[in-house]
Amino acid sequence: MPKITSLAEPTQLHERILVIDILRGFALLGILLVNFTGAEIARTGRLDDEVRRLLDFLISSKFYTTFSFLFGLGFALQLLRARQRESRIVPVYLRRMVALYLIGLFHAILIWNGDVLLYYAAMGFLLILFRSLPQKLLLAFVILSLAFEFWTSLPSSPSMKISGLLPSRYTPEMEQQKELDRTLDYEKSREAWQNHTLSTRSGTYVEAVKARFQVWITGRDFLWSYFWATAFAMFLLGLYAGKKGIFHDLVRRQRLLRWTMWTTLPFAFSLNLISAYGPYVLGRFYQQIPDWGFSLLYVLAGPLGSLFYVSALLLLFVKSERWMRRLSFLRWVGRMPLSIYLMQSIIGTMVYYGYGLGMYSRLSYLVGLLLTLAVFALQIPLSRWWLSRFQFGPFEWLWRSLTYGKPQPVLVRRVRPAEPT
Repeated sequence: MPKITSLAEPTQLHERILVIDILRGFALLGILLVNFTGAEIARTGRLDDEVRRLLDFLISSKFYTTFSFLFGLGFALQLLRARQRESRIVPVYLRRMVALYLIGLFHAILIWNGDVLLYYAAMGFLLILFRSLPQKLLLAFVILSLAFEFWTSLPSSPSMKISGLLPSRYTPEMEQQKELDRTLDYEKSREAWQNHTLSTRSGTYVEAVKARFQVWITGRDFLWSYFWATAFAMFLLGLYAGKKGIFHDLVRRQRLLRWTMWTTLPFAFSLNLISAYGPYVLGRFYQQIPDWGFSLLYVLAGPLGSLFYVSALLLLFVKSERWMRRLSFLRWVGRMPLSIYLMQSIIGTMVYYGYGLGMYSRLSYLVGLLLTLAVFALQIPLSRWWLSRFQFGPFEWLWRSLTYGKPQPVLVRRVRPAEPT
């Protein structure tokens, strides 16, 4: 029986769950596909349009939600280990989120402004408040989070600023000032993003860093309002799955997995088909979809697609060890996701931005797709090589060291065979 360590020590290799590492690697591929085929890609013709629609159908909004689910699941596993060790989790977990926020800030300003680590850290602080809720209440908050995202995505919804959500007595002058402030905030954000686009296309690295800092100061509402409630719903759903023990006994959970897969499949397929190919499959009826219909599609397409992928893969692993072995190569990148994610950002900015190869809006979707697959194919053996020598990825090591307040052992411990007596 392996030695149980105190919570003041990081998770050891023997405590990992293989399928979670594989799912995490799968999600990293999807995130890379989205990031490498985003705004920096040129639209060059019909083939590119078909590739873009296919990526929208299969990938868009399904992998940041998967990663959010796995984040919540990881938190649930930390809670379980804390109970086994009879240790307090809150102090260590809060330090962990502070460290993640600092790494995210480093990433957002020095590497790429599309960072999500900052938001994961912020929502991680919020997640700690839900740790003791019963499972059914967690599911209720999942529904409430998605409903809130639906409400805020409606064109008629109020401003997302906190002040707009707090009740108060307004005079007409106060209402006019609020609208003026909202307009000025939007103009500042838009100007910051425009400056960032110009600096990344043709500017120096220093100019790009300055522009990213300005985006961070004035323009974060764009990304925050884009996905935070949906992502937090998946955080809570992952916490629910972990507390329910689904990943500890997949064989016994086959019925639940089958129900999830077959329930989400028709809805995920339909919503994502409309999202990617709406005018083609609905014709003139596409223009008659009300605003609330588009909002519902926007909120549900990603999470339902994510749940279908996760449940289908888990069922595949339960039914066939051969498929588990075939896809186990994903575990290498799944064991060092933070380092892989940051490496993808570095490679992407060096390919597209002006201080690198300057390919901004010059590569087609097809070339961008092939480049994405090539980068990921390179990361797999690189991760395997690294993890054969070190316990963690470089940024995972930094994260753990910041969390526990001291440098963590990083070299792989090799057990020497006992000498014959």
